[in-house]
Amino acid sequence: MLRKALVFIVILGLLASFGFALKIGVTTITLRHEFFQAIEAGIRDAAVLAGIEVETFDPDLSMEKQVAAMEDFIQKKVDAIILIPIDVKGLIPVTTEAIEAGIPVVTVDMPVEVPGVITFVGTPNKQVGYELGLVAKEYIENELGGKAKVAVVRWLESQIQIERTEGFMEALASMEGLTFVGEYQGYDRDQSFNAVSDLSMAHPDLDLIYAPAENSVVGAHAALETFGLLDKMKIIGFDMTDEALRGLSDGSILAMAQQQPYLEGRIAVQALLTHIKGMEILGNNWVPANSLVPAKIFTPDNVDTFKRDPTEPTIQ
Repeated sequence: MLRKALVFIVILGLLASFGFALKIGVTTITLRHEFFQAIEAGIRDAAVLAGIEVETFDPDLSMEKQVAAMEDFIQKKVDAIILIPIDVKGLIPVTTEAIEAGIPVVTVDMPVEVPGVITFVGTPNKQVGYELGLVAKEYIENELGGKAKVAVVRWLESQIQIERTEGFMEALASMEGLTFVGEYQGYDRDQSFNAVSDLSMAHPDLDLIYAPAENSVVGAHAALETFGLLDKMKIIGFDMTDEALRGLSDGSILAMAQQQPYLEGRIAVQALLTHIKGMEILGNNWVPANSLVPAKIFTPDNVDTFKRDPTEPTIQ
């Protein structure tokens, strides 16, 4: 990873030394979440290294505002766009419009299936969900005698969280003693808190909650703590927060998948610059169609190795 980071810095340094006056338009999902803040920070830090300008628009979960931002970038004739899409299908027309206007587009976190997108940068979500499912399977077999009640609390409209849940459930599919009580809406902390509060009353014998996103984990953990259920109902989830770190340390959370959003932001800039100026500077502007960034599974056994600083790669 250190070698990759050094190569990345060299590439950006070379591009900066040529003094390219480039402007990248960035539109994210929301900057209210630590995950998307880290992506944006990675983009900005890489842009500083390369000496290019970044204009960021935060639609705060509004697809209509994100489409308008994309149209604005097209009108301004920015040199490239980094799109962190709210709705992968709803963004297809305006992404196509940008590409047809000659503007390179990189998507981060979720792919938009449009011919001509330079690359998708993100986590292999289904695979990581499967790995978390294996952790759940081992816990159920070793600690619960092979029988368990499991629920999912997530943002039901999120394609990413659908993939993460599909992977998780695939890992548990062969377990005859598994009872799946359902999926519950938990986009933000409050929704997740309320969902788990209701779950704990409707299913007092619930064993495990899968929360495939930052806010779902935080809300679920807060609810279980409020009702004194942290010893009985365990959580498995995505994206480390202070609460999740505390839960791993005390054993109330069994596992967390930590993505590398800061690195995703840097890689997105590198991909665009390689595409735009790589042939001129490096003699090659090839970029892979998918730039997958691995996640790491943290458990109570290895939580002490977690790095809080987003500028430090999680994967060694």
